[in-house]
Amino acid sequence: MNKPSTLHDQPNSFGWISIALHWTSAIALVSLWLLGKSIAWQEAEEVDARRALHITIGLSVWLLLAARIAWRIRVPHPQAVGQGPRTHRLAVLAHALILANVAVMMLSGPLLAWLLPGPSTLVDTAWRIHSTAATSLIILVILHIGAALKHLMFHDDETIARIFKPKRRSKGSE
Repeated sequence: MNKPSTLHDQPNSFGWISIALHWTSAIALVSLWLLGKSIAWQEAEEVDARRALHITIGLSVWLLLAARIAWRIRVPHPQAVGQGPRTHRLAVLAHALILANVAVMMLSGPLLAWLLPGPSTLVDTAWRIHSTAATSLIILVILHIGAALKHLMFHDDETIARIFKPKRRSKGSE
């Protein structure tokens, strides 16, 4: 009998592909958010350089983030052992909102970069969309981390463990 691969998601476990996409995307997005917020704190002569760095990193990870979104659309969220259907649906919705905000930022960010310096109303609109998505994203990420910590501290389920390492299944489990 073939042993199930830990590369792909299983019904109750993330695989290495999901885990790698989750953590590399998380690091990229937090870095971009911090870098984007730091633009406002720069001296006037440093703003353009910091913005250029933000844009360069954003465009560099664009395909990674697109892959993250496409993977999650294609591969449904596995349900953690011990997690009820309502909690699972809520988790899936929260992840969908996070990825929707990422998608909005992936569209509005390059648009904003291409519009600069352009008509102020278009630039302002693109900036507001990008900024609102960034703020929404950080709020959702904080809620996501809070929910993960809640599961770690108060629930007897494997919600946290499964995003670090795929669950090994025994021969008899299916």
